[in-house]
Amino acid sequence: MRYLGAFVAACVVFAACSHPEEPVGPQVVTDDGLIVSNAGESSFQIVYSSAKPNAEGFAAFLADCCGVQVPLVRDNADVSDYEIIIGECDRPECAEVAKDFAGTFGYSARVVGSRLVIMGTDATWTAFGLRAAVKKLREECLDGKDLFVPKDFEVKQATDDPQMIARLIRQKYDFTLNPVHILNCPPKDGIYVAQGAAGDDKYFYISMRSSDDTRAKVYKYSIKTKDLAGESAVFNAGHCNDMTFDFARNQVIVAHGHSEGRILTPLDAATLEVKPNITIPVGSGAITYNASRSSYAISQGGSTFYVADGNFKVTLNTKRTDSTGYTAQGMGSDDSYVYFPMSGSKDNVLVVYDWAGKFVTTLTVPLTIESESMFYAAGRYYVTFYAGSKVGASLYEIIPVHYYSYSK
Repeated sequence: MRYLGAFVAACVVFAACSHPEEPVGPQVVTDDGLIVSNAGESSFQIVYSSAKPNAEGFAAFLADCCGVQVPLVRDNADVSDYEIIIGECDRPECAEVAKDFAGTFGYSARVVGSRLVIMGTDATWTAFGLRAAVKKLREECLDGKDLFVPKDFEVKQATDDPQMIARLIRQKYDFTLNPVHILNCPPKDGIYVAQGAAGDDKYFYISMRSSDDTRAKVYKYSIKTKDLAGESAVFNAGHCNDMTFDFARNQVIVAHGHSEGRILTPLDAATLEVKPNITIPVGSGAITYNASRSSYAISQGGSTFYVADGNFKVTLNTKRTDSTGYTAQGMGSDDSYVYFPMSGSKDNVLVVYDWAGKFVTTLTVPLTIESESMFYAAGRYYVTFYAGSKVGASLYEIIPVHYYSYSK
C-alpha cells in the first residue's frame, strides 16, 4: 500500500477517506488516523461484551476485504493498545461515543484515540451501525487490502421514534424477540385479572378486572421510574378486553369486549377520571390507535379487522386470514403495522398485519404466561401478561434482537 502525504479529503459522516505517508516501522496510529491493516497484517483486536455475533461479522469483513484474521476478545480481557470496539463495552471510549445518541436511539462509529468504536443503543442498533460503517469503510477507506481509518471518520444515526420491529420487518432482516420484565401491577380489592394496556411518552396504563366482569380499574405507572402514578375509580368495563391511548384527545380507551363489544369507556389520561361510554358501529375485543394515521384498528374474536377514523367511522372492513391455533387477545400498532398478541400453551406470538389488512408475518414471544395486550410507547414495544391471581399483570418490554452478518 502506498500512503499519500497528507489528507486530501476528510472522512466525516459519509465523507471520503484518504491515506497518509507510509509509516516507518510498526507504527499503527498516525496523526491522521488508524492503520487497521497493512500488507496482510493487523495489530488490532476486536473487543465485545455480549453480542459476539456482531463482532464476528466485523471480523469476517476484515478477513474478506483485508485478508487478516483479527482476534476477538471479551471486554474483561487485558486492554490492548489497538482495539476495534463493537457494541457497548467496559471502556471509556464507549462512554464517549455513547454521547452521540444519548437520550435517543441510534448508533455511532468513530475513532477515539487508538480505537475504532462502533456501537449503538443495543445489539440491534450496533448491527445497524456496523452495516453503515462497513459500507463506508469498503467504499472509502480501503486501498486494495489495506485499511486506513482517518481520525475524523464518523457514521451515525439517532432518532426518538425508531419503530424497530417495523423497520426490521420492512428491511426483511432476521430477528428474534427478547421479553424483558419491566413491572408488575399487583391485585387489589378483588381486581386482579390483567387485560388491556397502553402507553404514551411518559406513562404506562394497565387495566385489570374482577373475575365476574363487574369491576375494573386502570393503573398508571411512570415509564421513567416504574412507580405507580395514579389509579382510577372502580368502574364497569365488562370483560375489559383491551385498551389503547388516544393521543388526539389525551385519553385512554377501554374496549369492553365479549357481549359489550360495541361499548368503549374513555378515561382522562391526566386524572384517570372515567368518562361516559362511547358506542361504536362494530364489535371490539381489541383496539389500537395510531397518532400518525389518526386512525383506530379494531378487531374481535380473532377474525375481524376494521380501520376507523378518529370519530370511529369505519374506513376498512375485512377479515383476518391468519390461522395460528393461538388464542386471540388484544392488539397494538406502530405507523407501519398492527400487532395481535396471541397466547398458546408453550409460548406466545405476535401476528402482524399492515394497515391495509394484509397478513405480514408471525413473530414468536418466548414466554409461557398468557399475553393480553400490546402497545408501542416512547420508542419501545411492550406486551402485558396475566401472571395469575397473586401477581396480576406483568408488563414486559419486547426487544427485537438482530445481529450483523457480513456479506460480500
